[in-house]
Amino acid sequence: MIKIWFLMVLMSHPNVPAITYKGFGGFFEEQECENNRILVENMMADYEIKRGNTVYIESYCMEMEAFANQFKEKQNKIKGTSLGV
Repeated sequence: MIKIWFLMVLMSHPNVPAITYKGFGGFFEEQECENNRILVENMMADYEIKRGNTVYIESYCMEMEAFANQFKEKQNKIKGTSLGV
């Protein structure tokens, strides 16, 4: 098992009963997750503002465990992106 930090973004919209959540991959270091947390919050806020929506956003870095073989397939697919492993 490998310890990773999973970035979870929670969004709440006015007059919508449910909380929307999005996951942004995993990071091997807590600090890397925390550094990306603000970038992702700003990216999500900009996207919602462009759509004309008001949104409340909170994000969290959650410690999780994952199997090593889960990363071997994913690493090849997302090389060149700045989010996640």
